[in-house]
Amino acid sequence: MKCPRCQNENPEDRKFCKECGFKLLLVCPKCQHQNVPGDKFCGECGYNLTITSATTQQHVEIPPEQIIKDRESTLIEENKTEIVEMVSQINVTIEKDQEIVSSPDIEEDPISESIAQMEKVFARLDAMHGAIESLPSGEQKDMLKNLSLQVAGWLETETAVAPAYKEKCLRLQKLAFHFIRNGFFVEAHPIIDTFSKIYTGKLKKDVKEREISLEVLRHLASDDNINIIFKQIKADEKKGTPGASYILYLILGGFSDIIINKLLNSLQDTADSKERISIIHVIEEIGQRAIPTIKERITSFAPWYFLRNLAYILGRIGNENNVDILRPLLLHKDKRVCVEAFKSIGLIGGNKKGSLFLSALNQVNQELKINIIETLGKIRCTEAVPKLLDMLKDKSSMAENERISLQVKICDALGIIGANEAVKTLTEIAESKSFLGIKSSPDEIRHAAKRALASIKRKQA
Repeated sequence: MKCPRCQNENPEDRKFCKECGFKLLLVCPKCQHQNVPGDKFCGECGYNLTITSATTQQHVEIPPEQIIKDRESTLIEENKTEIVEMVSQINVTIEKDQEIVSSPDIEEDPISESIAQMEKVFARLDAMHGAIESLPSGEQKDMLKNLSLQVAGWLETETAVAPAYKEKCLRLQKLAFHFIRNGFFVEAHPIIDTFSKIYTGKLKKDVKEREISLEVLRHLASDDNINIIFKQIKADEKKGTPGASYILYLILGGFSDIIINKLLNSLQDTADSKERISIIHVIEEIGQRAIPTIKERITSFAPWYFLRNLAYILGRIGNENNVDILRPLLLHKDKRVCVEAFKSIGLIGGNKKGSLFLSALNQVNQELKINIIETLGKIRCTEAVPKLLDMLKDKSSMAENERISLQVKICDALGIIGANEAVKTLTEIAESKSFLGIKSSPDEIRHAAKRALASIKRKQA
């Protein structure tokens, strides 16, 4: 059956055109009976339909937009029930979705959103690598810094170690990697520092969180990343702006014992003196974070030159709270190690240096013994007086020149300390021609005893 409006062919049983929705049956104007288009007379009342056909069924050009509008109206009318049901179902779905969104049990995840924002920035930078437009703007850097601080704060306080926690940590690891590769060191520091605090126990976390943090730090402390940081440090030094490297040393310190062990391995293995000086400088800048790892590396089988460097470093980064670490080095069999340990104890020992030196006095070599006695006098170590008097009276055999040097230094130290309990012994030395079985005290010792007595007398006045 051809539609009189659009001329489209339709099946015989259709009431409306499938193309434009036009009604296909011819209605008798007299009795309203529906006849098939083409009938000349009404099948119900015999009315002449040719008059109607001439006026209503002739082909008329209708604008396409009108055809579409009529078609839509017809289809809606035909499927009104189905449409009503469909709309009703959509409304129910929307209401359920609204209930889910507004439910207090479903919380937003701002941390994931912050991570995603940073990931987008680096995706754009990677896509435009080498182009001028890829250079980060000041606004981008500020945004990255703020987001980095935000996720670092989350790391500090989060306690639930669910799969989502590890997934976020691994995403942060990749972001910190991008920060370093793109030179965003200030922005990288909060994330790396927080992972370091978790790993080292400064932040109280459970074992699982510490394991995840260690895994992250191990990946970030790669040789490539460390080389990038060292290259930037050298560039800053070359430009005469070493202070600009401050944040880089903080990042290296954040890698904790992972990076310290790598640096110490290089310090022990390299034969290049300039390289050793550079490594020592980096460890000095890292500061006290390096001390626990250095302590572990002080062993009896370590090379003397390596131990001497460790003693030197400790003298620059340590304090009296960790000065005891140097005691084994003060007793080392190699004199060069002992001398460096002695110097460092003098630098950082504070109020502990006297007792530390005194505890090692009988075990050190003759040269170092004299240096220690002189130091005990200079710091006026009163607790050393009994020990010094015992040594002054000691009859143990030693070379004459060594004995004289030692006793002179003891007398000088007692005089500087101003020890009243030493007056009797010093007087015997100064006045007696025989002392401790020796026929006569050498002039050097008698003069030293007299000086000591004069010094004590001045202090009493």
